[in-house]
Amino acid sequence: MHYSLTRATLWNLAGYFYLIVASFLSTPILLHSLGITQFSQYSLIIAGLAVASAINFGLPQAVVRSLVQTKSLSLWVTSSILFISSGVVAGIIGTIMVSFAHVSPPILLLVFTTALANNLVSHYLTLPQAEGHFGYFNTKTFIIGTGNTLLAAYLAWIGQGIAIILIAQLLSYLITLLPLAYFSLKFFPHPRRGKVSLAIARSLVDFGLKNWGGKLVGQVQSQYAKYLLASLSPLTLSAYVIGQGLVQKLVGGVVQLATAIYPASATAKLDPSFRRLYHRLQCSLLGLGFLGVYLYHLFGFVFLSWWLHSPELVSLVDLVLNIFVWYFAILLLTPLPSTLLEGQGHPVTASFFAFFTTFIEISLALFLFPRYGLFAPVYGALIALSLTTPILLIVTENVLKSSL
Repeated sequence: MHYSLTRATLWNLAGYFYLIVASFLSTPILLHSLGITQFSQYSLIIAGLAVASAINFGLPQAVVRSLVQTKSLSLWVTSSILFISSGVVAGIIGTIMVSFAHVSPPILLLVFTTALANNLVSHYLTLPQAEGHFGYFNTKTFIIGTGNTLLAAYLAWIGQGIAIILIAQLLSYLITLLPLAYFSLKFFPHPRRGKVSLAIARSLVDFGLKNWGGKLVGQVQSQYAKYLLASLSPLTLSAYVIGQGLVQKLVGGVVQLATAIYPASATAKLDPSFRRLYHRLQCSLLGLGFLGVYLYHLFGFVFLSWWLHSPELVSLVDLVLNIFVWYFAILLLTPLPSTLLEGQGHPVTASFFAFFTTFIEISLALFLFPRYGLFAPVYGALIALSLTTPILLIVTENVLKSSL
């Protein structure tokens, strides 16, 4: 494995900053070109696809972990079958979710196909991640990210509807498969000669399912509020989507860093330098979180007014972000510990924290919803994360000590 943490991090951060800029440019165009009603419907479709993308049974982490240890043609072929199977399941679930948004049958077909294509891309991404070739790994970020942001905004701007936007996004998945398939042929030039192994399949599924719970719950946690708030009004839903999207994109840089660290964290023993690196990163992220809170209270409303050009929407988004910015400060501290736990063979522990946090959040949101409406999921998210993150950090520290 030709792995460099610095190079991997730089590639991932380059992709992250590209998506930040692309999303920054595309969001107001999508909002004003589609209109608030269609924008809220489009947001529900994307939310359904996001949940469907998590229906991979933890296979990406399981396959990367196995590929780091050994390059086996049987492993590659077996994982291919598993990814295709999980893609079909993901497509069905995504289609069912999006059907609640009252869309046409062609859009439902596009949702199914896109969910399946996403799982195929996820399969081919495992090899460059395991090998530390994060240039190839970030083809998804640059190609699919462009399809989901700049291309989608352009199509909306010239008057195209949701169906055409989804077709373009599906094409971006198919284009992404080309360089990734080429990369895989360097290691497995004759994939048809490989044989499916039930033992390997059981091993991958066993590890994957232990890890998968947290990923799936994380997506449910990110998307449930959109369906809950859809019962209020398109304006309310749009305000939440924009506020939550800003927080998630800002935290995305830390997620990219965690992705780059995963191959190194999957080694049997972690040396003291890794622990020092982890502590320095977490301290930096804590400072970054407080800086974000301070900067938003100084410039947040002015930025939103300039960016969105919609006084009615800006006032709601600002109210949401005044709470969400504290959630952002705490959330920054969670990706690295979760990745470290998974890499050290404790996926159940990471999944438990994700499930417990989501359970508290959704329970609070449902309890508060009749009284607080839009702010119920926001308060629920902040309270839940405030309760579980300190425990996650303590448990991760104990795992670090035991691995030295």
